[in-house]
Formats: sequence, C-alpha cells, structure tokens
Amino acid sequence: MNRWRLAALAVLLLAVAGIGGCFLFPNHAPVASFTVEQNADTPDPMVVVLDASGSTDPDNDEIVEYMWAFEEEGVTIIPPVAPLGTTMTVVDKVLTVKYVVETTDSKVELVVVDSNGARSDPVSKEIQVPVPE
Repeated sequence: MNRWRLAALAVLLLAVAGIGGCFLFPNHAPVASFTVEQNADTPDPMVVVLDASGSTDPDNDEIVEYMWAFEEEGVTIIPPVAPLGTTMTVVDKVLTVKYVVETTDSKVELVVVDSNGARSDPVSKEIQVPVPE
C-alpha cells in the first residue's frame, strides 16, 4: 500500500510542477542575439536586415516576441506596414527596416521574450547607415 501512496504522491507532484512550474526547475531567461546585414537584397544603403534567429533559450522554450528599440525615429518596416517610431514588438525573427533619416551611426537594441514570459537582457549594436550621395 505504501508503494501506491508514493506513486500517487509522485504523480501529484509532477502534475503540480507541470501546471504551475516548479521551484526546482525555474524558467531561465532567453538570450537575445542578432545580426545586421546591409545591402542584402537591395542596392538601397538605407535598408538594413536585422536577424534575431541566433537568439536562444536555455530551457528550449519558444521565443515568442522580439522587442526592437531604435535610437532614430522614422524607421519603417519593409514591406511598409507602419512607421516604427523608436520601438516595435514583433513575432518574426527577421526584420527588414529602412532608415529614412540620414545618419552615420544608429543604435539598435533587442530584447526577446520566451513562451513563459521570461525576458532576456537587452543586447545592442551600432549600425552604420551610410548617407546617400
């Protein structure tokens, strides 16, 4: 009879851990990472491809949000959906943007969120956007 009680207790603990998480197996924050590619599929020097495919999660949770912050205003998504202003949250790993403000340097920051709501530390890069001649 004790074996049945132990088995029932084990099943109950696994169910509670599966439903509400467990302090023994906490959710770890994902790690944000992205690459920058300029002049990818267009000769327009103001177009930049931001690729966050390299972002990972140590728990193998799905990354469900990519939160981008731009130092410059007037950045637009290609194809044009809406002006970004300075921030945008998307579900796509790859974002093609066009800078409409001529600048030499611009900082881009990324935070990713996993399916359990954990947020990564921000990671940023300086992008050199050439001024068209």
